Amino acid sequence: MKDGAKILRFPGPWPGSSDFDHDYAEFESWEVVEDFLRSENYAGLVEYCKREASGDPENLHAWELLGEAYNLNGQHLEAIEAMGEVHRRYPGIKSFQHLILDALFALEKTENDYDWVLAPWVRRIGSAVLDECYEFLRPKRTLREVSDLLLELISNGGYLTFSDEELLAALSRDGRFAIEEGPFPGLVGVRVRRKRDGGSTSVPE
Repeated sequence: MKDGAKILRFPGPWPGSSDFDHDYAEFESWEVVEDFLRSENYAGLVEYCKREASGDPENLHAWELLGEAYNLNGQHLEAIEAMGEVHRRYPGIKSFQHLILDALFALEKTENDYDWVLAPWVRRIGSAVLDECYEFLRPKRTLREVSDLLLELISNGGYLTFSDEELLAALSRDGRFAIEEGPFPGLVGVRVRRKRDGGSTSVPE
């Protein structure tokens, strides 16, 4: 969310108030979080997550939710500061690295603008990513959606800096891949070109 964006305000109890505690007493914490997300009350979510995290410094899930809430509410500097504290204690936990990266990129900065204890693996579209897509698709005989490729890349690790649209555009420029309409209107699939297709099967220079 861009800085200065209008946050929707909704009526109801505010975190920290007695009314809030009473109304949410019978709810699980995930239900409270879902309620804030559903109503897009990100400012309220921040206050709730701040209280949950401060009450238990070792509750890493609560701290992760706080970082997500800060970023949703456009408070990217606060996200960097809060997640930085946890990152310094647990430098190998990728979720905190990624929340800091979310904030940095939202502020139009890069991973080089932060003093990491353990630097994250930031992945941009290039030959390595396209080679991974090729190796994933090569044994497949049917079209696969770009979302399948993104899930495969995510499972291989690292922070992806590109969207599915950007990945599809890169695949379409690579002669090893064929982009075709899927079985349903508006559905686009990707597959590896076979010799029967003709044309180039090499990476363009």
